[in-house]
Amino acid sequence: MARVEPGRPAQPGPRSPDRAPRAGWGHGLAALLAALLIGAPGSAQDLRAERLKGADLSAAEAAALERRLLEDPQDLAARARLVGYYQASRRTNAKAHSRHVLWFIRNLPESELLEGVRITPFFDPEGYTEGRKEWLRLIEEESDNVLLLRNAARYFTVSDDDLAAKLLARGEALEPANPYWATQLGRNRWREAHNPYRGTDAALAAQALAAFERAYGLSDPDDGADLMPDLAITAFAAGSPETARGHAEAMLAASPDDRNQGDYIHYGNLVLGRIALDEGNLEEARDRLLAAGRTRRAPLRRFGGPDMALARELLDRGQVTIVLQYLELCLDIWERGEQDLRDWIALIDAGRTPDFDHNFVF
Repeated sequence: MARVEPGRPAQPGPRSPDRAPRAGWGHGLAALLAALLIGAPGSAQDLRAERLKGADLSAAEAAALERRLLEDPQDLAARARLVGYYQASRRTNAKAHSRHVLWFIRNLPESELLEGVRITPFFDPEGYTEGRKEWLRLIEEESDNVLLLRNAARYFTVSDDDLAAKLLARGEALEPANPYWATQLGRNRWREAHNPYRGTDAALAAQALAAFERAYGLSDPDDGADLMPDLAITAFAAGSPETARGHAEAMLAASPDDRNQGDYIHYGNLVLGRIALDEGNLEEARDRLLAAGRTRRAPLRRFGGPDMALARELLDRGQVTIVLQYLELCLDIWERGEQDLRDWIALIDAGRTPDFDHNFVF
């Protein structure tokens, strides 16, 4: 089964900025406008690339693009680049960032550009509230438009995960054979379930596991392979150690050529190590921690860095030497975290316990 994007036959052109969109807009008319725009400079399908280019703009170049928009407010390429420019400097340009994002929400809400863009309440609470109103209006008018549901769910991710979950569930009901919705819903529920300081909510972790299992059953082999760490981790957190063990062992039995090999070695061993520790098998837990650090420089793709939960648990049990060996191994697989790792090693050598800076995947 090939990867399926939610309801994406084509990208529509901009809605008129002078009126609210009509219910049902974005199907036949969207396809017609998309056909007219194919291959045109600044067309909707090029906007993500234009946004990425914006991160490298100088202040003078951004000012020149703002002047271009005064002459042509529907210059999509210019506006997309400005979104990227202001997104890279939201601490100082939050209002300008919000202004352009709101333009896309109002005029091109189905655009792929909005997949990676949201207004953050921390930087601009008023802009976020305005964007929230726009998204709620749009999805009320077109409640079966999966492109709107996708982008709206992404807008509310983190800032309002419960609302995002409802939108993802609606999208899944509309496209039950599309693994996209279940995958995103699993990540949504896991983000809500997992807090390294407050503890993990097993009921929410079980919801995440159920969503990941649905997505895995619908996915092609490549996308299903990407979900294996999620399945093992959420099963462990949900209190299903045998299910977690099965997924972890499947990861360790995977082909050495699998693109996820780093994640498989790392998280497969960590899941098995935490199960062993829960079962009172300290020696296996120690061995699994060291095995998790021996990924032979294979990259950690899924979560970006090594997990410290098992290391912390073993450190609490006085296993100082093993934890220091693990941190030394992690120097080979987490280059950007080298300073953190060396700081943690120094603290442990001094008889102190690091807080590991939120490096707890599960």
